[in-house]
Amino acid sequence: MKPIKLTMTAFGPYKDKETIDFSELNGHRLFLVSGNTGSGKTSIFDAICFALYGEASGEDRSDSRNLRSQFAPDDTHTSVEFEFELKKRTYRILRQLSHVKQGNKNATGEKYEFVETTGGKETMMVDRYMVRQINERMQSLIGLTKDQFSQIVMLPQGEFRKLLTSDTENKEEILRRIFRTHLFKYVAEYLNEKRRGVQAACELAKRDLDMQIVNLRLALAEREGSELRRVLDEEHYNAFQVLEALDSEIRYYEEEKLSRKAKLEEETKRQKERVEKLHQAAALNAQFDELDAKRSGLTSLEGQVPEFAGQRERLALAEKTLPLQVQEKHVAGAQAEVMAKERQLREANEAHKRAEEDYRRMEEAYRLEESRGDRREQLVRELERLNRDLPVVRELDAKRAQAERLNATAQRAQEELKAIEAKAAARQEEKKGLAERIRALEERFLALPEKGEKLEQMRSDAKVLQESLQLSKELAKAGTEERSQQELFDAAAREYSRLEAAWLEGQAARLAEHLHDGQPCPVCGSAEHPRKALAAEDAPTRETLEAQRSRRAELESGYLAAKAKREHLEAQLRAKELEARSLGYSDMERDYVQLVEAGKSLSAEVTRMRADQTAAGELKQQLEKTEQALEAELREREVKTEAYQNARTSSVTEKALYEQALSSVPEEIRSLETLERRLTEATAEKTRLDTAWRAAQEQFQQARERQAAAAASLTGAEAQLAEARARSEQLSAEFRSELSAAGFESEEAYRQAKLSDPERERIKREIERFDAELATVRKQVEELEARLQDKGRADLAALREENEKQEQQLEHTRQSLAQAQDGYDKALGGKEKIIQAERVYRNAEKEYQLVKDLYDVVRGENKFKISFERYLLVEFLDRILQAANLRLQTISGGQFYLARSDRREKHGKQSGLGLDVFDNYTGQYRDVKTLSGGEKFNASLCLALGMADVIQTYEGGISLETMFIDEGFGSLDEDSLNKAIDTLIELQQTGRLIGIISHVQELKQAIPAVLEVKKSAEGCSHTRFRVS
Repeated sequence: MKPIKLTMTAFGPYKDKETIDFSELNGHRLFLVSGNTGSGKTSIFDAICFALYGEASGEDRSDSRNLRSQFAPDDTHTSVEFEFELKKRTYRILRQLSHVKQGNKNATGEKYEFVETTGGKETMMVDRYMVRQINERMQSLIGLTKDQFSQIVMLPQGEFRKLLTSDTENKEEILRRIFRTHLFKYVAEYLNEKRRGVQAACELAKRDLDMQIVNLRLALAEREGSELRRVLDEEHYNAFQVLEALDSEIRYYEEEKLSRKAKLEEETKRQKERVEKLHQAAALNAQFDELDAKRSGLTSLEGQVPEFAGQRERLALAEKTLPLQVQEKHVAGAQAEVMAKERQLREANEAHKRAEEDYRRMEEAYRLEESRGDRREQLVRELERLNRDLPVVRELDAKRAQAERLNATAQRAQEELKAIEAKAAARQEEKKGLAERIRALEERFLALPEKGEKLEQMRSDAKVLQESLQLSKELAKAGTEERSQQELFDAAAREYSRLEAAWLEGQAARLAEHLHDGQPCPVCGSAEHPRKALAAEDAPTRETLEAQRSRRAELESGYLAAKAKREHLEAQLRAKELEARSLGYSDMERDYVQLVEAGKSLSAEVTRMRADQTAAGELKQQLEKTEQALEAELREREVKTEAYQNARTSSVTEKALYEQALSSVPEEIRSLETLERRLTEATAEKTRLDTAWRAAQEQFQQARERQAAAAASLTGAEAQLAEARARSEQLSAEFRSELSAAGFESEEAYRQAKLSDPERERIKREIERFDAELATVRKQVEELEARLQDKGRADLAALREENEKQEQQLEHTRQSLAQAQDGYDKALGGKEKIIQAERVYRNAEKEYQLVKDLYDVVRGENKFKISFERYLLVEFLDRILQAANLRLQTISGGQFYLARSDRREKHGKQSGLGLDVFDNYTGQYRDVKTLSGGEKFNASLCLALGMADVIQTYEGGISLETMFIDEGFGSLDEDSLNKAIDTLIELQQTGRLIGIISHVQELKQAIPAVLEVKKSAEGCSHTRFRVS
């Protein structure tokens, strides 16, 4: 970065605009800033740093609000504009601070610009001129943070000595900011949280493994000689021993399964034979029952034989009526035809009467229209006369209409001209009003950028505080939940212990039931049993104990999960509170409420300003549209004026032509409307009379034809009726003759004998079904009697009793096999669960050890007390010292070089960043704080230059073309001063521009380029270059 021009306005001691043009150095790369104390020398460096980073160069001048000049008038804003060159490209940045003008409540005037200048054109370097975007873009462009810039480019008063003389912790903080290694602190915190979580998981896995072994012990029944019981009864055992014993238990149950399964198969085979014998006896008795039922059914059927004989006679008589039913249908059809013909005759007679009446009416209409022939001829002559006069009157009317149209056009043009003149005048007023409103709105949102940036920061801070408060609530809730889960778990554990003790007592009582005097106790071996354990009435079962154990394990898991959640929330809360404190907040709840209230007020203000900004933008668009509309209206006014003049001339001319034509036409035919109306009326009347005459002729002819047709239809209907009656009488006589021949005495007897087809089929099916059923039952009785001859009923009760006894024995064998299978399944399942739990525990233990070792490495848990971050910083410091000593040995004449101290810090603090100086005159190391003021300045200068070399190498691509040094040379003797100047001259020969602030007179004599800063009698300062 190489400065080109610096412009300060109302900045520090500079009241008005003060411009420093670095091109006046005329190629000198080393210049001195000289002036009295308090004249504003350091303010020049502050202005450069403020333009680049928004802050002054020193920590004691970090508040930008203190940079405003106290001499500046109220209407002048504090600003710094800085033009500089970086990597052969030119940039310009402007930062203008807001301030509260007299009479105002809010600060206004904040403004920012950041552009690249190319060929006289400026290109924005950010999307929007917001402080955050500008700062981020500037840092990425220069490649240095503000802390790095203050250490290697702009060395303010007292700042660059901190790295030399500060203690280890301060050096660590300085190097951490410069090399940005603070992320390793967060890595350590993350690994610590990870270690706690993995440790909890490992403990949970161990408890789960122990629980699986306990569950297995409760699940398997006790038996004599069990290897598993022997292992579990020992005071100490491991998972491997349990698994080996469990394999023995599995083999035992597997052998038991095989033997009991063979016994079950043999008993099942014998039981099948007994069941088959029982089924055969039941089948025999069922045949005897069936024979009794069939005999009873046969007796019932034989009693129905007379009834079905009557049904057969009724069916035979109904079948005799079938041929007569066809003839009966023919007779009914003939009678229906007679009725239809009678109806047709009546209709034909009515139609004949209507046709006669219609004929008489049409004849009268025909005679009437025939009498109107004279009027039709008269209308023809009148129409011929009217059509001759029509063209002349039309031409006259066209001239009148044209004259009226032109006159109306002229009037409209005059009205439009007046309207556009009024519209243009109103538009002028609208334009003036819009401009005034825009100016008023712009005054109201001048401070929007500053307010918006402040609101964004407040929202970000509020989010941190809100998350901290939410985590506090969640932590309190998690603590309550943990206590609740612990109470439930403790209660379940106590209940389980009580039930286990009661169950063991019950087992002892069961064992005591089988103890007899003289027989040794399997537990203690005694042959006497004076106090046997008694069974309690409420002794729990194994199932009850198992259920309580499962509930205890479930509640323990819930308690451990609640505890892990609480610890996780505590870690999150610590991290969030640390972040909040780094932002300057201590009381989270109070600060959050205050921040929200302030944010609401500021948000409302920003919203109003943005609304004003939006409204101003909309008004500007409206103003632009108004100006465009005004221009269009003025052009339209010129067009309207010309159109009015043309229309007026055409109207006067056309009116004169019409009046001339009117004088040549007779008055009685001048009205085109009257003439056309009479022509229309005459035409309509003639058309109506002609249409009526043609219609009367056609209707009269049609009526005559309908009369003749109706008379013919009437004659035909009479003949058809006579023919239908004759045919009906003939069919009726034939039907009566056939009834007599069929044996029916009357039509009534015939109708009683008739049956419908469905009824006839039903009777026929019932007779057939009865005959078939009677024959079938007779045959079945005969067959059963033959089959059961010489046989008797079996004793089923005795057989069933024997079968039930054997089934109970078989069920006992099944239960025995199920018990062996259950023991096998539980042993095998328990083995799988123990293997899985042991694997999970082993993996969790490995992961815990890995994370713990990594955490110890990062946090510095070693004999040197050096963390991983400190190790990296030590490496950076060694490189800085190596580069610094190349210059320090030259400046000190080979007397000194800097070295990292190997002394251990007190109170167990981390070590490794302390500095010593080796004195070649004494051959000993000593603390850098023992150096004199001049020696400290030389060492600090070399250290700063060495750091610049390292950072330039570390960052890569950074262009360090400028360095500014504020004070420190006054503490040097003449020889040291000359060597320091030689070092700076050597630096500027590499292409760097070096600026020095100093009161030392020898520097003014040795450096030809001087920027003089002078304070006026009023207290404000001015600058000028003096180059010799």
